[in-house]
Amino acid sequence: MYSESTARSGHTDDAPLLAKELSWKHRMKSKWYRMDRVSRVVFSLMFLALGAALVSRIAIEVLSPFDNWPRTTIPPRLDNDNNSARTDGERRKAVRAAMQHAWQGYRDHAFGKDELQPVSNSSNNKWGGWGVTLIDALDTLHIMELHEEFKEGVRHVAKVNFSKAKTGYTTPFFEMVIRSLGGLLSAYEMSLDVRLLKKAKEVGDVLMPAFNTSTGIPYPRVDVNTGKAVESQHVCIAEAGTVQLEYWKLSELTGDPVYHETAQRVVDLLDKADKPHKGLYPIWLNIKTGKLDSGSITFGGMGDSWYEYMLKQYIYSRREHDQYRRMYEESIDSMKELMIGRSIYDPDMYYVGDLDSTATKFSPRYQHLTCFVPGMLALGSKALDRPDDLELAKQLTYTCFQMYNRTSTGLSPEYVQFRNKANFGLSAATNTSDFDLVTLRKADKKEKEDGFYLGPNRSYILRPETIESIMIMYRITGDKMYKEWGWQIFQAIEKWTRTPSAYSAYKDVTSTKGSKEWTDSMESFFLAETLKYLYLLFSPADYYSLDEYVFNTEAHPFRIMRH
Repeated sequence: MYSESTARSGHTDDAPLLAKELSWKHRMKSKWYRMDRVSRVVFSLMFLALGAALVSRIAIEVLSPFDNWPRTTIPPRLDNDNNSARTDGERRKAVRAAMQHAWQGYRDHAFGKDELQPVSNSSNNKWGGWGVTLIDALDTLHIMELHEEFKEGVRHVAKVNFSKAKTGYTTPFFEMVIRSLGGLLSAYEMSLDVRLLKKAKEVGDVLMPAFNTSTGIPYPRVDVNTGKAVESQHVCIAEAGTVQLEYWKLSELTGDPVYHETAQRVVDLLDKADKPHKGLYPIWLNIKTGKLDSGSITFGGMGDSWYEYMLKQYIYSRREHDQYRRMYEESIDSMKELMIGRSIYDPDMYYVGDLDSTATKFSPRYQHLTCFVPGMLALGSKALDRPDDLELAKQLTYTCFQMYNRTSTGLSPEYVQFRNKANFGLSAATNTSDFDLVTLRKADKKEKEDGFYLGPNRSYILRPETIESIMIMYRITGDKMYKEWGWQIFQAIEKWTRTPSAYSAYKDVTSTKGSKEWTDSMESFFLAETLKYLYLLFSPADYYSLDEYVFNTEAHPFRIMRH
């Protein structure tokens, strides 16, 4: 009998067929019609989903090829099991809890003020009263997903009048560019809250009178109440040459090129300036003549971020402005030639010393501020294909960590000092000229074990530079040793600097007297930089990836230019 069902299956009584004689089309038809209705529906949906995925993949590859997507520096997880990821999560929570503790103390006792004094629970307006800690901390709050705290901070910032400061105060141009302008720009890019971009433009505009000089080199201070700069003869190169990234980002976000063009003139002038050695810049810049006329050559205070921004502007510009690459490489090559020292007691311990203005005298002192250098070298090694720089970065990071590891508290002093083979070095007891070497007493057991000796300034003011380099070194190399170093430093910060309301700078890192060493000071960079870099150290490497962001010198992440 011929029926609909037999017709569908390809079988009839008159013409029976063996399965192997059926064509593949008939066999598929046969299987299809043997299914019940529900099975056919499920199979159809699966087939449609597979087709949609295939079409989407083709469209993505055509419009935005995977090969062109930003790559993470290292895989987010290196373990075969989840132990590392679980440990990272616990450590990230601990750092986040530290940020909550510091923020709550600031909120309770100093909200809207420049700084909390975390021992007396009072406040100060040492930066003119803009609420610098709040602004500096905004993007850290966002990164740590403390969104309610972030929103509260934004509501306050929206009401601040940045064209006013406390009476008689003159605003430091450089500090407010990196902290306030940088912080607002970064927070805007994260949240896209237009109030933040409006306020960033306001800050950028009120500080622009600093550039009103005959050479275009900025004055170091601005009276925002009068709208005029405070005249000065000199400015250090870090202050003049570490505002370009922020003003370039402001130009990108507002569409107004004047900010970038104005700040870029400083780079062009310094590029052409006479130098005692190729790529090395004495710190004092004459504003009227545009000449480098005095001061030491240093990658520490007053010189540091000038060198940092050569590399970071090159990365930020998608590696399209070769001037920055050339200037950076000239500086690093000369630093490696003239400014690297080595401990005579620990052969693994290298450091970056300072030179005098003629580049002929060497100072065997390694500043904590200079501990940003290994992170910079690691970034440069990747961006510019300079593998030797990464090896030096590893050696310098080791020294920076030992500056913490080899003290009684596990905290680092402002600097350490080294002797040469002839037993000459800087005085351990008094502050002297950086280049006034004296004959030192015979090295004691501790100096031989440590590889260095301490000078008179033994304070730790919650600085971030070593943690910054450790975070970058981990992301570039994938070596989990750096995570352990960072965790050890964080534990020392928790043990010795945590107060009931926040965290305090510590007067003498060789003293275990605890609260007796607290100095009642918490700089805004502790929230902006130190805790942020610690949090990122224990976060996946593609979270604020170094391939997608460049961090300003106050740790405010800027998205790399899109064009």
